[in-house]
Amino acid sequence: MKKTAASFLLVTALLGMLLTACSGKSNNNVESPSPTSTPTASESANPSPSSEPGQTQEPEQTEKPDEKAEESSTDKIVNQMLKKIEQPSLFDLTEETLKDYYDIDRELIEEFTIKTPAINLISNEIAVVKVKDAKNIDAIKKSMEQRAKDVQKMFEQYLPEPYKNAQNYKIAVEGDYVLFLISESADDLVKAFKNAVV
Repeated sequence: MKKTAASFLLVTALLGMLLTACSGKSNNNVESPSPTSTPTASESANPSPSSEPGQTQEPEQTEKPDEKAEESSTDKIVNQMLKKIEQPSLFDLTEETLKDYYDIDRELIEEFTIKTPAINLISNEIAVVKVKDAKNIDAIKKSMEQRAKDVQKMFEQYLPEPYKNAQNYKIAVEGDYVLFLISESADDLVKAFKNAVV
């Protein structure tokens, strides 16, 4: 009798713990959409094509005006280029990492969009910089030439294809915009850049 009562209490306690654990998980599932919906609004400050497909309809509607307001002219140019000529997965360079990759004086440029490789096995890179004054274009071009040398050094010892790709980098100027790119499709991307600048 005592064993049956003890077993009953043990089973009841285990069921109670199980229900508590399950209800905790379901609460987490219910609560998780609201924290994720809040950050997506803040994520719109750094618009990226990869963030849109995963969004629900409501956040998309609230984000679209923000994205238009936040999307710079350099973002638009790069996005138009990438719509025409597909490239490997690339990540956006931020204000914080600009100096690490490019020795560009931030005071000389109005805005920039720079996309670097998602993996270290490729050398593809796209940078569009809008200068504040056309007299600074040569300084920006020198920084981009140095970036090409840095990328070449990364690959010359162990990956011949990305190294060769980096040797064939392109720099182009259209108005106040300066383009730097490393790509197998460099010539097509330069054309797309010139067409995108209006």
